Amino acid sequence: MAESIVSKGLCGVLELALVEKGVEPSVARTLAERACEPVVDTGVRATKRVARSAKRKASKYGKEFGKQLKKLKKKHPRTATKDLMKRAHSATRKVMK
Repeated sequence: MAESIVSKGLCGVLELALVEKGVEPSVARTLAERACEPVVDTGVRATKRVARSAKRKASKYGKEFGKQLKKLKKKHPRTATKDLMKRAHSATRKVMK
């Protein structure tokens, strides 16, 4: 209740300040009323905390693939990654035979 009295008082002060600045009284009243209307709170959506699953251990293939990809990336830095992935996959299969 006290909050509404204070807010109404501030709205009145706002209205007077606008009139002093040269705003037409009817416009000042409308602006002050709109500024003092309670805003509908859309609310912050509660985000669910998703428990992260434990990281999986890197497989032997994954480790070797990473090594091959790094080598290729160093040799061919401007080549598209998708093309290097294909080459790395082939190289990994050859190494792991």
